[in-house]
Amino acid sequence: MLYLLSLFALFLSKPAPTAPPAKTSLTIEVHNVRTLNGAVYIALFRPGKDFPEGKPIEGKKVDATHERIRTSFTVEPGEYAIAVYHDENGNGKMDKRMFGIPKEPYGFSNDFRPKLSAPKFSDCEFSVGDGGKTVRIQLN
Repeated sequence: MLYLLSLFALFLSKPAPTAPPAKTSLTIEVHNVRTLNGAVYIALFRPGKDFPEGKPIEGKKVDATHERIRTSFTVEPGEYAIAVYHDENGNGKMDKRMFGIPKEPYGFSNDFRPKLSAPKFSDCEFSVGDGGKTVRIQLN
């Protein structure tokens, strides 16, 4: 009987509250901002099919006032990828040439340089640990 009461009490007890995942800082440095007009758009992605042109989990727009742009995100440790472009003319979009080739400077995490098609998430993937991370991206 004591065994049944213990088992019954186990089912009625509340589960222990789980702590929210710890957050850390992800700092992005964008280098080689050639013209000091317009804005630099930084898109942060988690693994999935949206990279690089879909909806990011978070994005930032930073005025292009220096040759190097620095900004931070607060993220959970894990896998990420970043896509960046410099909207030099301030029209709010990435201007492209024929066949979708970008006219404006762009870059990806790991300084990946696509040849004939958009990069895959795995090409630009990096890990953020509990201690945070700084990622440097060179615009082309």
